[in-house]
Amino acid sequence: MSNCMDILEKIESTGVRAWLVGDTVRMMQMGVQPDIATLTIDSDDLYQVALALGTGAVDARGAYPALRGEISGMQFRAFSMRGDSIEDDLACRDLSIEAIAIRGDGGIVDPFGGRFDIRNKVIRLTGDDVNLIKQDPLRILRMLRFAAELEMDIFWKSETDVRKFLESHAERMNDIPPERWGREIMKGLRRRPWRFIELCDSFRIIPFFLRELDDLKNIPDGKNTGKSLFDHVLTTLELIESRLDTNKIIAENDAFVLAGLFGRIGTHSLDEKERSKLNDRLITDYLTRWNVPSETISDVIAIIKYYKSFYEPTSEEKFCADVLEFNREAVEVALNFARCIAKAEGFFDEYSDVLDDNRWNLDQVLRRFNAVSLQTEGASRYLTGREVMNLLNMKPGRRVGELLDGLDMAVGTGKVSSRKAAEEWLRAQK
Repeated sequence: MSNCMDILEKIESTGVRAWLVGDTVRMMQMGVQPDIATLTIDSDDLYQVALALGTGAVDARGAYPALRGEISGMQFRAFSMRGDSIEDDLACRDLSIEAIAIRGDGGIVDPFGGRFDIRNKVIRLTGDDVNLIKQDPLRILRMLRFAAELEMDIFWKSETDVRKFLESHAERMNDIPPERWGREIMKGLRRRPWRFIELCDSFRIIPFFLRELDDLKNIPDGKNTGKSLFDHVLTTLELIESRLDTNKIIAENDAFVLAGLFGRIGTHSLDEKERSKLNDRLITDYLTRWNVPSETISDVIAIIKYYKSFYEPTSEEKFCADVLEFNREAVEVALNFARCIAKAEGFFDEYSDVLDDNRWNLDQVLRRFNAVSLQTEGASRYLTGREVMNLLNMKPGRRVGELLDGLDMAVGTGKVSSRKAAEEWLRAQK
C-alpha cells in the first residue's frame, strides 16, 4: 500500500495536485494490495506532467487519455480531473465504493459514503438511481458485476429502482450496443461467472444479451430430475468458478468460462449426440458482436467439441500431437472443462478413473516439454532448424520441418530427453 502513497507523493512533487482514486482506493479500504495505482491529477497537460516526472508516457487511446508509467516498482495510471474539484470527479463515477479519493496527506474524500458501503458489503450508485440508470441502463449490469466479484449485496433501494425500471423501460436495454454488453459481460465472467450469471438471472436481464441461454429454462434435462438445461449451465459455471482461484492457466483463459456459458446453446438434451449439432455460427455471432478476439472464439468452439474425447483413454502419443497442434493451454483447459461437465451432469464417478489416467498422461507429456526449456535456457527445442541442417548436411526444405515435427513427437513421448539423444534420433532418421 505504501507504494501507492509513494507514487502520489512523487506526482505531487511536480507541482500538481493529485489523488488516489477508483479501484485503487477501494482495494486499499478492503485491505487488498492494488496491482496498479490509479490517480486523478489537477492538470489537463499530461505530457507536461510526464516531462516533469521524467518517466511515463501518455496513452491517448480510449475516451480518457492516461499517463502510464512505473514508480517505486509499481505501475500507475493518471487521468486528468473531470470537473472543477475532486468532488466533481468522484461524482462522475458510477458506484460509491469507487468514488473515494485519498489526498497526499492521507486524508480521505468520500462524498457518497463509499467506506460505509464497503464495510457493509453494499453496492450503491453515486446519486439518484432512477436518473443514473435512465442515463445509461448498462449501469445495471455494472452493479451486478461488482456485486458478484466482490460478493456484496445490491443496496435495497437500488434493487427496487432497478426492478421498476426493467418493468417499465425494458426496451431501453435493447438500445445498448452489443460491444458494450460484451465488455461488461466479459469482466463479470472472469472472476465470479456463476455468481454473475445467477444475479443477471435474478434480475431477468439474460434475455437482453443472450436469449438462447434463457430459452434453456424451458428444456428439461431428460433425467427426471426436475432440472432444465439452464440449471446445468449454472452448475457448470459454479464448478468453473471454484477452479479460477486455484488454477492460473484457466483463470487467465477466457475461453474456459465462455465454453461453460455457451456449451449448451443450440442443444435440446444432455445426450452427447446432441452436442454435435451445436450451432457454432451462433457462438461466433454473439462473441464477435461482444468484441471477443477471434482466437478466443475459436478456442471456445474447440473446447466444446474436443472435451468429450477425454472420456475415452487417451495415449501419450495422442496428447503429444494435440499439444503440438493446439498448444499446451488449450489441451489443459479442455481437460479441466471435461471434469467440470462430468461433475455438473452427474456422471463423474463413471469416468473419474479415465479422467485421472488422462491427467497423468498429459502431465507426463508436459513435463518432458518443460524439461527441454530447462535444459536449453528457455528454448522450445533441443535443436534449431539450422542446427539440424548443419548436423545432417541438408539444404532448407520441407524435410527439415518434417524432421523437427518428428523430433517434437519423440520428445513428448519420452524417446528423446537430451540434446545428444536428439542428435542420435535425427541421424537415425536420415
